[in-house]
Amino acid sequence: MDIEAGKTLTNEEVIRELLELLKKNAMKEQANDVFEICSYVDGLEKKIDSMTEELTNMQNQIKEMQEDTLVNNAKKALSEAQERLNTRCEQIKLQVLEVKAQVKSTAKSIVDEAKAKGRAALYRVSEFLGIKKRLLDIRENVRGAIKTTDKDIAKKALLAKGFREAGQTAAANAFRTFADKPEVDYSKKEQKHPITKAVLAPMKAVKKMLVLMELHLDASIDKLDNLAMDVRMDKKKNKDDMKHDEQMEANRKEAASERVEAEIVYAPVVAETHEYQYNADAFEARGVDEVKQEAAHKEVSKVREDKAR
Repeated sequence: MDIEAGKTLTNEEVIRELLELLKKNAMKEQANDVFEICSYVDGLEKKIDSMTEELTNMQNQIKEMQEDTLVNNAKKALSEAQERLNTRCEQIKLQVLEVKAQVKSTAKSIVDEAKAKGRAALYRVSEFLGIKKRLLDIRENVRGAIKTTDKDIAKKALLAKGFREAGQTAAANAFRTFADKPEVDYSKKEQKHPITKAVLAPMKAVKKMLVLMELHLDASIDKLDNLAMDVRMDKKKNKDDMKHDEQMEANRKEAASERVEAEIVYAPVVAETHEYQYNADAFEARGVDEVKQEAAHKEVSKVREDKAR
């Protein structure tokens, strides 16, 4: 798995490069979504590390508990509870590392394509939605760990109560009787016992971190949905802008065409060119026409005179 130990996603060079490309291409919302998703994943890893530390401390406390018959009988159950939690933490940590690896590989693929093909490739950030299934699986694992931890805390609280009653009540009340004082029900008093320090305190700390992890997972899953929605909205906006530009270009061309037609329709009428005749040929042609016109005029006059008679 190509993830450098201890290195957060937000400090990965490829993630920073992707965020920079998104910002330069006016995709600020998507950049914020990606950054927050990476931050949530980093937060999960930090909480797992804290839980592991608490469980290690719990293991050491169990080992150092004072040897006596009652404690020895409980040690096995306490160690089993610690091991169950530790196993669950290791499973969750592995799942988180898989998410980190997928985020990093997806980011690298998008950055490489964006450098070659431009802004359109950045819409692929919606592919981060592919980690949603992994996050859902982690959340189920965390919820299971919370339920198990609640049960273990309840059991260990009863165990600590039993130790308090068995170890304190008889001796304490014996001294009170000797001092002519009434006996006390110590089961109703909150008394510290090694089990409280060794097991209950670390378990409660682990449970608190598990609850915070669940909240982080809820937020990261919601953020993935927001990212997909932001990409869809940006695509639609870009598509509408392109349609607007195309319509403006079509209107411009149509207006230009109408101006050309107007110039043709309203252009001044130019007389057709004729082939004119000059010199003797022109004079001769003119003479023939005049003779024909005179003959026609005489014929019309003669017809009128005959009708008059």
